[in-house]
Amino acid sequence: MTTTHPPRSTTTVSAPTRLPLNTPRRFYRGGERILAFRGLDTPADFDGQRPEDWLASTTRLFAEGGDGVTVFADGTSLPEALAADPDHWLGPDHVAAHGVEPGLLTKLLDAGERLPVHSHPDRAFAAAHLDCEHGKTEAWIVLDAEPGASVWLGFREELPADELAALVEAQDERLLEALNRIEVQAGDTVLVPGGQPHAIGEGVFVLELQEPTDLSVMLEHRRFGLEEAHAFLGLTVPRALDSVDRGPLTVEQLGSLRRRWTDVAGVGHALPAPATEFFRAEVLRATPGSPVVGAAAFAVVVVVAGSGTLATAAGPVDGTAAPRPIEVGRGDVLLLPHGAGQVTLDGDVTVVRCMPPA
Repeated sequence: MTTTHPPRSTTTVSAPTRLPLNTPRRFYRGGERILAFRGLDTPADFDGQRPEDWLASTTRLFAEGGDGVTVFADGTSLPEALAADPDHWLGPDHVAAHGVEPGLLTKLLDAGERLPVHSHPDRAFAAAHLDCEHGKTEAWIVLDAEPGASVWLGFREELPADELAALVEAQDERLLEALNRIEVQAGDTVLVPGGQPHAIGEGVFVLELQEPTDLSVMLEHRRFGLEEAHAFLGLTVPRALDSVDRGPLTVEQLGSLRRRWTDVAGVGHALPAPATEFFRAEVLRATPGSPVVGAAAFAVVVVVAGSGTLATAAGPVDGTAAPRPIEVGRGDVLLLPHGAGQVTLDGDVTVVRCMPPA
């Protein structure tokens, strides 16, 4: 009997790995802004249903074909690479606490139309009813937005359970009207706790961090052609609606969930403090003559402005060469293992490092 082992990936190196486009087909429209951001032409056969680019993903779609896992150029999937050398990729402290799982899914999301009103289970509900240790708290780092573009988050007033059920049954605009509307622009960040109903409006382009699941309760679903088993995670409608926070989410609470990532000078957090339980987003902003440094971490590095160089402290795993800076510019997306060591950014360039919780 032959025992097989996960292939050792040639991507298990300390140099940054450029991530390929990973855009599974979704039920809503978008994707052109992703291609433009990443410097890619729109294919002639583009179907307009590729609104999400899943970056360094170990997660699969709940429905819609089950795609989503990142596969490197050598054919190795990210889970295989992590399993082959977990301490290098994630760091021994992370592996001791969380195992061979980053605990993070990062996306670029281009809302080519308003997304449905929906929510995501929190960890407690997911563990109790979906046999999953992760819920889906998420955060939006707004990279671009059309003038007047909006997102919606949390009910403005307390909704009794029977009223929520009636609105879900009606499937009309009253669901959206019951939410807090927030006008957004480039530079905003919004944290969306598990359970909070929300929607992203047309014309909003975000870098999204989330827990590594695709669990969504689609309060609006009929106009998107979603079957109830998909919309309610295979649960009964009443049980699925138990996962929804019926509010209210007050002005003060909303304020605690918002921040401006463009206010960071040098090195700083992009997200509100409560996000750190779930994930981290660190802004590194270098200016000419003033490089900045980030500590070693498993990180999805998204270059959001300018151009410059990125260098790591460690060379390849086999020690055959010294590390060399690489040129980076807006739209580049790279994956860095913990074993790459300290990161130095130089030039006139800003990146966001998306990382698991500390």
